[in-house]
Amino acid sequence: MKITVQQMASVLSGLLVLSTQPAHACSDTDPMRPEDKVTDAINQVFLDKNYKQLDKLYQESSVKNAAAPDGISALSLFFRGIAKSFVGCGSSQRTEEEWQSRKAALSAWQAASPTSSAPKLALALYSVNYGWYARGRGAGSTLNDSARKSFEYHMADARRQFEKLAPLARDNPAWYSGMLQIGLAQGWRHDKFEPMYARAVKLDPYYMNFHVVNKEYHAAKWYGSDQEMHQAVNTAAELTRPRFGQAVYARLYTEDWKPNAMFTTGGVSWERMKKGFEDDLAIYPDNKTRRDYANYACVADDANTLKQQIDLLGDQADIKSWGNKHHVAYCTGLATMSGTDRKPKCFKFTGTDDYICD
Repeated sequence: MKITVQQMASVLSGLLVLSTQPAHACSDTDPMRPEDKVTDAINQVFLDKNYKQLDKLYQESSVKNAAAPDGISALSLFFRGIAKSFVGCGSSQRTEEEWQSRKAALSAWQAASPTSSAPKLALALYSVNYGWYARGRGAGSTLNDSARKSFEYHMADARRQFEKLAPLARDNPAWYSGMLQIGLAQGWRHDKFEPMYARAVKLDPYYMNFHVVNKEYHAAKWYGSDQEMHQAVNTAAELTRPRFGQAVYARLYTEDWKPNAMFTTGGVSWERMKKGFEDDLAIYPDNKTRRDYANYACVADDANTLKQQIDLLGDQADIKSWGNKHHVAYCTGLATMSGTDRKPKCFKFTGTDDYICD
């Protein structure tokens, strides 16, 4: 299997790739976005243990400004494809045996390509991902001592690997991706984390993980505030505007579910987010993005946009997956009020979790 950056740009025309964890298993049965096809293809090359081809793909993806089909950094998708083998749809979904099997494959790649920085970076990024797997989900206050110690140990080990790689890979965006994730995990001071982010985005502003981690770092649940988080999103949107318009603004705010107040007192602009969804759909019109668009139109009480997007989705709307029963009932009712100034009134059925909104 041979893949070039040019083939990536043509959405891997004619290539059907079956990975161990295909993208549709993570969400739905919609056709995959071009970026998911690229990551699945790279993942398959890794699973096939075609290390010579991996080295070639790494070199092609490392060319400055190399971009995959929908504008995202080709290098970021290369390492996302490698990581897909052990992270899957979520780092807790692989078994310990699977994690160790993938590590052995990465070590075999390193042995086959001792002069390449790619397997070394992949192993260091593996350690970061394994650290999050060992930590488990939930707030820091809920972690038991074993999970906390394992998390700290693996992040410290990952940091040692990245620091050892610094002379070889300090100008590599993947190196910064790993270090930023470690900075989040270890709680670096702002005056250490922020210069790292600034250097990273100067190298490649379309390496999307930079912006995801920066937003998380500045969120109130980590080391910042809502105001800092909003500024992080604004920065990411401005840096990526030449290719994506306001798409990254919408993408970053759909990472986590927010309450209805996000567009009133929560500091998020619905008009700007709406433009972001339109820009994203212009890049690639996938149903998942359109469902998010419709869902957030409901949160914004934009009945006209909600109805428009539901009509475009047709039988792919899948409204029941949008949230809890109250939210689903409210959105269903709001869609019927397109063209009016009315809002649904909701009532809960006694003794159940069911609602009716009219």
